Amino acid sequence: MISERIDAITAISAKYLRPEIPAPRSCKIEITATCNYHCTFCVKSLRADSGHMDRALYSRLIRELHAAGVEELGVFYIGESFTCKWLPEAIAEAKEVGFPYVFLTTNGSAANPDRVQACFDAGLDSLKFSINFDTPEQLRSVAQVSSWYWHRAIQNMKAAREIRDAGKYRCGLYASSIAFDGAQGERMRALVEEIRPFVDEHYWLPLYGMSGASKAVGWKPQPGNPGRLDAMRDPLPCWAVFTEAHITHDGKLAACCFGDGLDGGLVMADLKECSFAAAWNSAAFQALRAAHLARDVSQTACAECAAA
Repeated sequence: MISERIDAITAISAKYLRPEIPAPRSCKIEITATCNYHCTFCVKSLRADSGHMDRALYSRLIRELHAAGVEELGVFYIGESFTCKWLPEAIAEAKEVGFPYVFLTTNGSAANPDRVQACFDAGLDSLKFSINFDTPEQLRSVAQVSSWYWHRAIQNMKAAREIRDAGKYRCGLYASSIAFDGAQGERMRALVEEIRPFVDEHYWLPLYGMSGASKAVGWKPQPGNPGRLDAMRDPLPCWAVFTEAHITHDGKLAACCFGDGLDGGLVMADLKECSFAAAWNSAAFQALRAAHLARDVSQTACAECAAA
């Protein structure tokens, strides 16, 4: 189940509790920075970049990742991957390279049945829908898009289950939701009960800090990136800088997916200028990991997030 894979990443094993470490088990690679939502609580609201990754760069990087020992490849990062025309080809190439597990998270609105089936045919192992709006009206207000997108996302999730089962594809289908409190939380729990029959597993997430993005809409976030609600980790050391790599669409190796510091403090290396293996244990990354291990990130780009 997806929760077991998530927990295996967020629980930092002993071999990773050093500044210089082996290649991560998992990597998320941003084939596109474009998203069709404009959510005020998402880190994407702090990033103005858009556009797709260069195909040649993608091909080179996934081979380096596989050679380094990465086992799980997420073909997404901050953008909505279903807006990228060559998403199925990206999945197929990753499977051809030899990744045993290729996964994808989507807001669902662009995951129409034809596109989903193409991804299933390409060998996708896991498709997760992020369901964080209890009504079409809330989606329109927070994501700043037509309320019609809410209905389409739910319909696409249900269609994905029909396609998966009818075609006997092996892809797991999952959903996650932010565990809001109060009336918002009650409405979300009711919606989740409606969608549970269409996924193999649903799990709850705390409201992440995202370096202040969520504070802008008046929601109180959890510090750091604590993982699933039912298996939350301490904010320091943060698993994101030890056990999972994050690559932006323009080839930057970032420390994590939070914050607006991708033009500075969170960039560990430019993969257009060096190999993944060199970048993963760059001087900048080792210094950041050392600060996490010392539980003092006050002088790093992680300071605001860890204290959220």
